[in-house]
Amino acid sequence: MSPLLNAIQAAQRPLLRRLRALASRATIARVDDAPQLQQVQVTVMAGERLTGVQRLQYFGHSAVPPAGSTCLLVSIAGSRTHCIVIGGEHESRPRDLEPGESQLYNSGGDHVWLKNSGEMVVQSRVQVTLDAPLVHCTGELTADGRIYSATAVQDPLGTMQEMRDRYNAHTHGGVQTGGASTGTTSLVMN
Repeated sequence: MSPLLNAIQAAQRPLLRRLRALASRATIARVDDAPQLQQVQVTVMAGERLTGVQRLQYFGHSAVPPAGSTCLLVSIAGSRTHCIVIGGEHESRPRDLEPGESQLYNSGGDHVWLKNSGEMVVQSRVQVTLDAPLVHCTGELTADGRIYSATAVQDPLGTMQEMRDRYNAHTHGGVQTGGASTGTTSLVMN
C-alpha cells in the first residue's frame, strides 16, 4: 500500500469513528428527574455506560421512563463527551391502537385514551382527581356508582338541605284514624 493511501486512511479513521458514533440505540438504566433537564444513565453497545446524559422530552409532557426502556443516544458531532437521549420506549406501551389514536399511559396500565370515535377513556387503578375551582360539563353526567358530596348539592331551585328542611317541617291536615288517607300537603316540591 502506498504511503499516500496509508496517510489518507489514517486521516479518515477519526472521522469514520465519529460518524459511527453519531446515533446509537441505548438502554436507560437510571433516571434523575430533579435537574431542569432530566438526566439519565444509559448503557450503549458493548456495555459502554454513560451517566449524566440529558434526555429531551416533548413540551407539555413529562415522564420518567422505567429502567430497561429503549432510547436513541445522539452524540453531538460524533463525540461521546456531549450526548443527548431521545425517547424512552418501554414494553408497557399500549399496543394495537388505530391510526390517529393516542394514549397517555404509565407502566401500571393507567391511561388516558383518545379514540378515533371521539370517545375519551380515562382508566385509573385508584382514583381520578380533578383539582380545579370549577368543573363544567356541557352534556349529561351519568354515574354507575354512588355520588358523594362534601358540601351542599344544589340545583337552580335550592339545595338538598333546604329541600330536607322543608319536607321535615311539613304537616298534613285532615288526618283521621283508620284506613282513610290524609289530605294533600300544601307544600310543593319542585
